[in-house]
Amino acid sequence: MRGRSLRPDAEAVRRQALKELSARERLLLPGYKLWGYKNHFAKGFLVTDGDTDYIPREGWERLSLGPWRVQVDPLLPHQLVEQGEVGVLVLGYAFDDRGPQGREHVPAHLLRVLTRHPEPAAGRRALDEVIAWLSGRYLVLVRRGAELDVYGDPMATRTCYWHKGSQGVALASHTGVLAELAGGLPSTRMDWVLGHPDYKSPFGRWLPGLITPHDGVGQVYANGRLTIRGSEVRHERFFPLSARSEMSPGQASEGFLAELRQQVSNWISVAPLTVLALTAGRDSRAVLEAGLVQLQQAGAMALTYHPFHIPGKSTYADLATANRRAASAQIPHLVLDVSPTRLNKQMRGLYTRTFPTWQRYANLASALYLAAPARAATMFGVGGGIITGMIRDRSDPEISPELLARKYAYSRFSEDPGLHAVFEAWLEHTDFSVGSLKGYNFYDFFHWEHRMSKWGASGYSEYDLATIPAPVLNSRRLLTTALSLPEPAREANVLYRYISEGGSVDF
Repeated sequence: MRGRSLRPDAEAVRRQALKELSARERLLLPGYKLWGYKNHFAKGFLVTDGDTDYIPREGWERLSLGPWRVQVDPLLPHQLVEQGEVGVLVLGYAFDDRGPQGREHVPAHLLRVLTRHPEPAAGRRALDEVIAWLSGRYLVLVRRGAELDVYGDPMATRTCYWHKGSQGVALASHTGVLAELAGGLPSTRMDWVLGHPDYKSPFGRWLPGLITPHDGVGQVYANGRLTIRGSEVRHERFFPLSARSEMSPGQASEGFLAELRQQVSNWISVAPLTVLALTAGRDSRAVLEAGLVQLQQAGAMALTYHPFHIPGKSTYADLATANRRAASAQIPHLVLDVSPTRLNKQMRGLYTRTFPTWQRYANLASALYLAAPARAATMFGVGGGIITGMIRDRSDPEISPELLARKYAYSRFSEDPGLHAVFEAWLEHTDFSVGSLKGYNFYDFFHWEHRMSKWGASGYSEYDLATIPAPVLNSRRLLTTALSLPEPAREANVLYRYISEGGSVDF
């Protein structure tokens, strides 16, 4: 019996579908297929006061910002504008109120603000007011002569570390870069924390206060500006700009939904593919529901990573819920197995060169590098604890090093006087006080400025190896809108209920 053949028009349709299938497969290529295992310090940068012979990785572009020399990975978007003795360099993705259309104009706008205010104090205040409302994942470097101001994004997800050595002050994306530049730096303070016999945490470990993976290395914290003037380095708070104001649940919900939709649209614009990291949790669900139409129109995908070897860890029920949610949204769903197996030799070399002292989530980094789409903007709902209130017990009304130690380490480690000293130094360095927070609850800002600057930012650095991390909640407008709600409304989860229920909710 002769087999059936397709009609000519049907065969043409099939061939076109195969062509599109092939193109989609190329779009989904993971990092190791595109870059091999050579992209250590991925999407990184180094800024030095004058020339240096040290090169973090071959192929990085070289720029000059006045006397400052910049080396930057071509995979990290960067825009430089200068006029006379002033200049602005934006590393990463910075969005203003115009959304995707305004991204390319942000550096020029900041330069105009700078030139209109030649007096440094007035110029800083003016830039504070503009940069405070930029969203995305970025670092802004502002030069006035030889002086440099450094602004991080709202949750400091674009990490910026600094070290003062014999050749001046240097800035970098990774502490490993600064350690190599300096010819080696110890990690005594980090080792004390991670090796402490009483440090046990249900939320995973991260480094407290001013401690970073290398001694002698500081960092830019959320809501702070770093100023470098000669050998002087000063970290100064610039946000909140004004006192907290309270909004009604209806007003806050409408503003929150509009801003979240805008953030989804912003991140869809940066890459040929959009991926939403999806769980059964309410943060990623809110992103999916708020941006559902945009995600569907963009042909977005969902991704869930799961440790199949640990049934009780992000349980199978959680994975199944995420899978059903993606199917209901008519969005393709990728599942990654976060295997406990040792990294292969090549991946270990890439990872340990990039993170030589603190290998935080090596298995997850490997899973993403081997299977996640590398050319995708991958949206993570990290930071939702600021919106809903991560710290539930707020019974102590006074800020103290001892209290912050308890909120950092839910174990006997919180009683260690050495940890109290760590947080006392952090409080002073970041100007973390009731007066400086201008009516906002210090528990919310501790989670925002400490946990996100430390735990959250280090995770994004690992994801940089494999994809384009897109912190979709990284907007001060979004966060302060949530924090404008009365506490009972936040506890009732009004914002997320408003998104899910498609309109006003009873409260």
